[in-house]
Amino acid sequence: MPEHLAPRTDAPDGATSDRYRWYVLASLLAVYMLMHLDRQVISLLVEPLRAEFRLSDGQIGLLAGTAYALAFATAGIPLGRLVDRLHRVRLLAGLVAVWSALTGLSAAAGSFASLVALRVGIGAAESGSTPTCMSLLSDYFDARRRSTAIGLYMMGPQLGTIVGFVVAGAIAAEYGWRAALLVAGLPGLLLALVLVTTLREPVRGAVDGSASADRTPAVHRPPLLDVLREIGRLPALVHTIIGITLANMVAAGITVWLPALLMRNYGVGIKAAGISVGLGIATFAAAASATSGLLTDRLNARGPAGSLRVVTVAALLGIPCVWIGALSGSYALTIGAFAAQTVAHMFLNTPAYSLALSSVSPAARGTTTAVLQVTSNLVGYGVGPQAVGLLSDALRAPAGNDSLRWAMVAFASFLAWAAIHFGLAARRLRTARC
Repeated sequence: MPEHLAPRTDAPDGATSDRYRWYVLASLLAVYMLMHLDRQVISLLVEPLRAEFRLSDGQIGLLAGTAYALAFATAGIPLGRLVDRLHRVRLLAGLVAVWSALTGLSAAAGSFASLVALRVGIGAAESGSTPTCMSLLSDYFDARRRSTAIGLYMMGPQLGTIVGFVVAGAIAAEYGWRAALLVAGLPGLLLALVLVTTLREPVRGAVDGSASADRTPAVHRPPLLDVLREIGRLPALVHTIIGITLANMVAAGITVWLPALLMRNYGVGIKAAGISVGLGIATFAAAASATSGLLTDRLNARGPAGSLRVVTVAALLGIPCVWIGALSGSYALTIGAFAAQTVAHMFLNTPAYSLALSSVSPAARGTTTAVLQVTSNLVGYGVGPQAVGLLSDALRAPAGNDSLRWAMVAFASFLAWAAIHFGLAARRLRTARC
């Protein structure tokens, strides 16, 4: 094995080459790609699942959102605590293997209840992924380059959608939804092996020049209550967490139901819907994610309030994008408007996570990221898809086949609430250090 890929127990910052740092980032990006694919592939399969198990839109919302989110929220904080205590590389490899195996097993589900149970397991395992990845990135990239690294890492969901939706859509169209789930689960098992054999466990806090940089993973960490108090003493961070939670709720509600909207209102097949979402929307969002990281680093060099002002504008721009995409009678305009909405959303995540990681102590980063992940997923995936599905069911009588369109339009209004909190966070940062 090449020297720069040789695994070590600890990697002090001075001994880590830039080449290896980017290898670590690429590996963690692959993790995020597969995590999002295994989470989101169910949304591409909504229509065949609805037909086979005779499900309502409310039940689809439970399967695609609430069941996953409740498990994610329940396991998120405990796993976030483990991130701050255990060998992170081994923990991450184990989590990837578990959720990938459960995704593959979903292909054998014989009932709605068994699918829900497997989604619960996937949600629990995936809840530890981003806190672990963010903690590792923070110990490989210093504050000057951290937002750039996070922005590139945040391309994961979009790249996962590009590859996964195109491939899964083609497989589902040819061989059925079970084959699509089986294929979605297999790559993660190989990636878990790559992680545990090639990634080094970095020294905690070394790149930040921490006087108490941790050279062993099993040291005492601040109690959970102390971390929550640390977060609570940072008003800008609190407002940012609330804002990103609301924005993710809208994004989840739109993302889960978008393939179904295309199939119902434009009569396209599952393969065409997968290509449209994967290539027509996610490609632009992936580029926006990388750009948002570079922009955030530049704006933060002048003060973090600047990047949060961009976030506020991006949240507000998402509202008309959803309205145009949902109500347009043109397939091309629908794809373009939802692409613009997804691009705007990419300028929310990177500054939020960058602020969270840079605001708290290195020893609390895993727990802090877990808090952000739990709130975003419990409210985002727990409420978003379920609420849109229930709204669609409620509007079925007056709106007919357009019920899903109007449910999305109504749900986009929560982005205005998110923008208020982002504006308050920016104001706090202008008047006091976060």
